[in-house]
Amino acid sequence: MATDTSLREHNKLSKARCTATIRVWLLAFMVVAVGATTAQASIDWASLSGTLLSKGDAKDAKSRAWLNEINTLKAEPLDIKLRSVNDFINRSAQLASDLDSWGETHFWATPTELLNNQQGDSEDFALAKLLSLLMLGIHPDRLVIVHTVAEGTTPSMIKPVAHTVLLCLCGDANAPLILDSIETRIIPAERRTDLRPTAAYRPFDYRYPQALREDSDYQPSQIQRYLAKLQAQGFPIMDAP
Repeated sequence: MATDTSLREHNKLSKARCTATIRVWLLAFMVVAVGATTAQASIDWASLSGTLLSKGDAKDAKSRAWLNEINTLKAEPLDIKLRSVNDFINRSAQLASDLDSWGETHFWATPTELLNNQQGDSEDFALAKLLSLLMLGIHPDRLVIVHTVAEGTTPSMIKPVAHTVLLCLCGDANAPLILDSIETRIIPAERRTDLRPTAAYRPFDYRYPQALREDSDYQPSQIQRYLAKLQAQGFPIMDAP
């Protein structure tokens, strides 16, 4: 009888924890949705990988391999696109801290930088996957970068760690799925009870107007500096002058 009672209590606790996890993920979406803009609406994401290759903007072999991989996935079903992008980025680089990878404590790597360095932190992985899926036709509103606290994701994870994932509203009935660099399977957010979301954003909802780019006294944000690097590498993601 005691065993049955313990089992019922365990199941009740697991169900409550799962419900709480779903609510937190949904809250992360609501926060991002409220602040969304249409900064990326005019970008032809679907043809961007081909354009970058044809214009010669991908000047290194690893970037060309990445863009060619995207081009080969254009006609594939959504589940194949998600799994292939997740696997490609995960196997192309190793997880490491910003300090170990770049000699800085908070560095945002573009996909080109990540692939050529062959290591980066979880945010670099998530951003590379986001750009990949945008070029595969996934609508920007369905892709969100989420900062989390991870605990117990792997047996070796003995204490909570800050960890970033890509969340995609791509599951059944647009349910949220998680593309991760630690847990390499694509799993519905509601099942990721090892992750506690703390913040969420869509990088291309932010703007970096020409006037600010030309203002030598203006100090751009981390996201704006990232956008500027992408622009310099051929991604037409900035606001028009």
